[in-house]
Amino acid sequence: MFCTNCGSQFEDGNAFCPNCGTKVETVAQPVEAAPVAAAPVEAAPVAATPVEAAPVEAVPVAAAAAAAPVEPAPAPAPAPAPQPQAVPVQPVQPVTPVYAQPTPVQPMGMPMGANNPELAKSLLTMGILAVAFACTVWLGFLGIIFGAIGLSKAKKFTEECGQLFGKARVGKYLSLGGLIGGSVVTAYVAFYIFAAVISVLAEMN
Repeated sequence: MFCTNCGSQFEDGNAFCPNCGTKVETVAQPVEAAPVAAAPVEAAPVAATPVEAAPVEAVPVAAAAAAAPVEPAPAPAPAPAPQPQAVPVQPVQPVTPVYAQPTPVQPMGMPMGANNPELAKSLLTMGILAVAFACTVWLGFLGIIFGAIGLSKAKKFTEECGQLFGKARVGKYLSLGGLIGGSVVTAYVAFYIFAAVISVLAEMN
């Protein structure tokens, strides 16, 4: 065994250390304990403890900007050049010239566009009859009569409608021609009759 004071080794059974004389106390030898089966231990529920976040000190922006390396920003890509667009050309419409229409003269006292178709028809009839009788030999005087009637109707038509047009104008010309033709034929017949009478009277004498 060993001395608890000086650590010298000596035989068992001595009450004092032969080296230093210290009383030796008997030390019980350790007895090995039989192995005990470990019982399963249930883990006790642990309550969640709220953890407070540690305050974070604000870092000055200027210092952070100075500490962080500044990377140059990439240069913007050049914009594509605009492509010229073809502009459609509108065809030029031809300009139609506008001519001023002549303004008809309105006869005094007569409405514009007045017409008397019955009088125009009668005037044309008188002109045709005047020319027809003027072409005969013995009835030429009737051409004078119908021609005079036609001219009087032409004058009336002019007073009512302002001017002669259409059938009225044709009837006036025919009436005038029948009047002149009838007058010539009637004069020829009258001269022929007068000559015949003079001849008969001369034979009788």
